Amino acid sequence: MKKTVCELFAGVGGFRCGLNNIRTAEDYGKEEKWDTVWFSQWEPAEKSTQYAHDCYVYRFGTRLDNNGEDTTNYNIEDVDKTTLPDFNLLVGGFPCQDYSVASSLATSKGLEGKKGILWWSIRETLEAKKPPFVLLENVDRLLKSPAKQRGRDFGVILACFRDEGYTVEWRVINAAEYGYQQRRRRTFIFAYKNNIKNIQSFIFYLLEIDKISISSKFIYIIYFIY
Repeated sequence: MKKTVCELFAGVGGFRCGLNNIRTAEDYGKEEKWDTVWFSQWEPAEKSTQYAHDCYVYRFGTRLDNNGEDTTNYNIEDVDKTTLPDFNLLVGGFPCQDYSVASSLATSKGLEGKKGILWWSIRETLEAKKPPFVLLENVDRLLKSPAKQRGRDFGVILACFRDEGYTVEWRVINAAEYGYQQRRRRTFIFAYKNNIKNIQSFIFYLLEIDKISISSKFIYIIYFIY
């Protein structure tokens, strides 16, 4: 199985750096173990500048869809997911503002919020491309959203995975427990197609990890997989 990845809500490439063991500026330009066939980064608040996308392209270059077009800086809601290149791993830290402690639990809007609805773009990608593996990240309060019906939004997400034929596992992991300088609790969601057998062997092959070799913020994955 080829190590091909699609990175949604890419920012400046956090998942890409983690998967390819990019720790310092000197690591840029080295051969990457994971081939990022397409990515998406678009900030709707910025009308004339797209700093995160520009930084990503400066470091890694851009990617074209199957029509030969560069749609990496389009609103993901407007992108035709069927035109994306095939890939085996979908990753993304989808926008957390509607679940985050940045707003009170009572006022957070979850999946109905302006950015919370971007989950449906992930679902559209799953439906169109059917990748064998998915790894997503969000704040820990995703599990409690919305305030008036706690757990509903995460239940909807799990139901979407079920409907698309995935088995799902998740963990809330605190970065401080892995040597980082802040208490940063995040929900990691790992999903894989139901027809995949010997899943643990596939995971270790795809990520090429052991208990001591994982780097960057994806040191979390060790705890997550076990």
